[in-house]
Amino acid sequence: MTAVRRGGARWMGPVMVVVAGMAAGAAPAVAAEIEIPEWRNAFVEHGVAGSVVVRRLGENRSYVSDLDHGTRGYVPASTFKIPHLLIALETGVVQDVEQVVPWDGQRRRVAAWNRDQSVQQAVAVSSVPVFQTIARSIGEDRMSAWLRRLGYGNAAVSGGVDRFWLDGGLRVTPVEQVDFIEQLLLGTLPASTRSQIAARDAVPGERLACDVTIRGKTGWAHRPGDEGPDTGWWVGWVERPNDVWLFATAVEGYPERIREARREITLNVLERAGILPGRGPSTGCSEGVVRASTAALLAAAPE
Repeated sequence: MTAVRRGGARWMGPVMVVVAGMAAGAAPAVAAEIEIPEWRNAFVEHGVAGSVVVRRLGENRSYVSDLDHGTRGYVPASTFKIPHLLIALETGVVQDVEQVVPWDGQRRRVAAWNRDQSVQQAVAVSSVPVFQTIARSIGEDRMSAWLRRLGYGNAAVSGGVDRFWLDGGLRVTPVEQVDFIEQLLLGTLPASTRSQIAARDAVPGERLACDVTIRGKTGWAHRPGDEGPDTGWWVGWVERPNDVWLFATAVEGYPERIREARREITLNVLERAGILPGRGPSTGCSEGVVRASTAALLAAAPE
């Protein structure tokens, strides 16, 4: 595959550095995709199929466990809350993430959904009803226009304005998920800097070790009846002292395996790649733990 050089935009990182003059709406460059078949072992161990895509922020290479699955479109489910929030902010349907969406009084299976909550809380607990309310306020025409503007997946809103990302026509590949997250972090999406920072900061995160933080949004698409396996997602990025790594993991399998597999597979691959420290007993932080690991990734790729 041919790699295309990326632009010189800088990440709006922990200190929210915003680079003046970045061209909003510029077409994203295409990253070369390097397959690392040994990463598939993590999927086999969990009895699921799928792919994980990893890329260093601003680098023109993606590392993919399985190119077939990595470039296959899946229903994004709740990972769509990231672009969904961005669109809601840009259309004015949501003024800020502290805005409260009243509970409609209908009791649902997830207890955390059965109350008034802010948009920020709705992202954290992955509240489907809150974002369905937001979607109906945005409307199909504006939603469709924004999906095309953002270049998100196939930009389809078929299946209903409050269902298209759950079990409707919207499809996005793991590679496209990484592309979107990269543009969001760099601030190069065709949206205001304020909205991009707010959407980025709303993504749940946890500190792991050695000044390493992982942020990500999960998703779960359940197919009705016997139409095939469920799809699970974890999409986000790893912040380290000297660099940032993006990831998107999509898994297909039985529902009882999805919840654990999407996270465990991602952590397993990131540890193998040297991007995350191991989860054994802590022995302190050495320079090697957080050293850029591109060379190790390339060494693992077949000729």
